[in-house]
Amino acid sequence: METGNGTSPNRSESEPDRLLSSCKELLLRREFTACRDLARRIQRSDSNISAQVDQILTIAEVLGSSTRRPGTTHLDWYSILQLSPAEAANRENVRNQFKTLMRLLDPSKNNFPLADDALMRVREAWLVLSDPVQRARFECECRRGNDHPATSSFWTMCPYCWYLHEYEKKYEDCTFRCGNCLRTFHGVEVKAPAAETVVQGKDEYYCYHLSLPLRYPLEESQRVVFQGNAQKRLRIKTVANRVPMKVFMEPNGESDM
Repeated sequence: METGNGTSPNRSESEPDRLLSSCKELLLRREFTACRDLARRIQRSDSNISAQVDQILTIAEVLGSSTRRPGTTHLDWYSILQLSPAEAANRENVRNQFKTLMRLLDPSKNNFPLADDALMRVREAWLVLSDPVQRARFECECRRGNDHPATSSFWTMCPYCWYLHEYEKKYEDCTFRCGNCLRTFHGVEVKAPAAETVVQGKDEYYCYHLSLPLRYPLEESQRVVFQGNAQKRLRIKTVANRVPMKVFMEPNGESDM
């Protein structure tokens, strides 16, 4: 098929733009691994496309690495700056990598979603790894964490108030008391919340709630007659905004049997 000027349309020219749009959607959904894999498939047909791919990859890799270092209360600053511990021992390496990431995440040039979040993580990593005292403290915590690995855990849900709780794996199938509604329930393992919904540094997670009315059509013979002005109405009331909810845990992970 020919266009009006007698040339055939090149469908491959729109392919990078289509993949870039898909990467934006994945970033908004905080699916960093899928976004990174998709971005690597984009053909770098020109310098503009190549620059956008580098920006997307930087956001996905920085935020995808923003997880707690095992055995510590800090994020994995090495992974955020994309340096090994040996490379981070040289302050000049840390400085050069910091400048490179700052250039790729520059808010005046990088307009992709979550670029500001990635920039904040990079600055936090720089503050730790560029300071010999803070870096030594962080490495000390990492060594302690390797000597005493974290105990495996599982997630369970209170069936009465729907709060999620995390306990040590050895307490699975035990009876717990919910810290929110104070009712006891059987600790059955449920799917853990996605890593991006957990509030870093706090025992909290983000969740979405909906508020909507539910009505059931009834046949004439099934209708209920109410006295006075009473009405039959079933409604679920929850919070409509995205708010952090606190995870309540028993002290030292102990359960109420």
